[in-house]
Amino acid sequence: MSPGKGAKYGLRGLKSDTIKSMIFSKWKRWTALGIVLIIISLLGVILIRKRVTVLANGDARIVKTNALTTKDLLRKEGVSVGEHDALTPALDHWLREGDQVSIQRARQIQIRVDGEIHSLLTAERLPVVLLAEAGIGINPDDELLADGVAIELDEPLSPAAAHSLQVRRATTVNVVDGSQTFTFVSTASTLGQALWDEGISLYNGDSLTPRPSTPLQGGEIQARLERSRELIIHLQEKSIKTRSTGKSIGAALSEAGVGLQGLDYSIPAEGEPLPKDGEIQVVRVREQIILEQEPLPFETIQQALPEVEIDNVQVVQAGEYGLTARRVRVVYEARPESEGWDEMERQLENEWVARQPQPRINGYGTKIAAQSINSADGPIEYWRAVDVYASTYSPCHSGGDKCYPNTSSGKPVVKGVIAV
Repeated sequence: MSPGKGAKYGLRGLKSDTIKSMIFSKWKRWTALGIVLIIISLLGVILIRKRVTVLANGDARIVKTNALTTKDLLRKEGVSVGEHDALTPALDHWLREGDQVSIQRARQIQIRVDGEIHSLLTAERLPVVLLAEAGIGINPDDELLADGVAIELDEPLSPAAAHSLQVRRATTVNVVDGSQTFTFVSTASTLGQALWDEGISLYNGDSLTPRPSTPLQGGEIQARLERSRELIIHLQEKSIKTRSTGKSIGAALSEAGVGLQGLDYSIPAEGEPLPKDGEIQVVRVREQIILEQEPLPFETIQQALPEVEIDNVQVVQAGEYGLTARRVRVVYEARPESEGWDEMERQLENEWVARQPQPRINGYGTKIAAQSINSADGPIEYWRAVDVYASTYSPCHSGGDKCYPNTSSGKPVVKGVIAV
């Protein structure tokens, strides 16, 4: 076949085996090329880093990662997801540039309602959904509190570790105030708070039945309000204006928080009815036990010391004062017109010797010890030496009418004898 003719006929002139061989060869080349391209694409996906925002409980941070899926990203970042946590997108989501991975941690939710506590562990933040999950219904007049603060049903909770929800049931309050009757609906926690919210003022001395601290738990409540009288209670440090429905002075003082204790008394007396002028004086009385002390003198004793040489002294015992104690009860009063505490009475209750005095003991030596001294006449032995004032002495010139050879003690005047 000539070249021109072969080109004209193309593959028609080739044998079937040759054609199959050529097609298979081309297919292998394209298949290999495709596999290489796929591998290159996968490597590109793996190696190309992307920016992803990780949002956990409101805290956002941007990370650069080559993770393929959400699960890979969390594993690489060391972030764990609990069973009750909310994760968006899912773990098998393939990440792309600019994706946001949000983790809403589950938190402990306590719901207080109708005297019961419901506990939930959930990542849900909407109160309306939380109440539905707990199977709690809420009426239009009821009030919802989150951590003690009023909140709307569709207001999301903050991303805190735990929350406490409280449903306050609406209560219908009927109040009889003298000749008037008030009826209103309140979600206050106590009767007193409900009256305050309604603009019904309570003075300190007013009497409310039941008490202002009575809790409101839904339903209906009946209350009676008895208005008080105005009083002025005079104390030493101040005067208190108050009101009271009490029938006696003592009851009025107790309602005002000015109780009489111990020896305190009031003018008028606490058992008398409230005075017409509304003036009450309170006299405070206190007792004080005073311990008075007075020293007891000690005596001095002379004591012979046989081991100490004569004419030597030493203190054997220094001596110590004793102590007399007295217990005295003193009564003081503080009146409204006085500036301080006035002493009203002083009484001796007991007196005793708290410590006996210790005598002073002066010791003097009695031991005779022979000693010697050199003199012009030779050594002299002696056992006592004293300092004296000596005077001249002459038996025949002593001022008398005759000679006196002896001293007044009867000893003759010889060498070694002196008059002192």
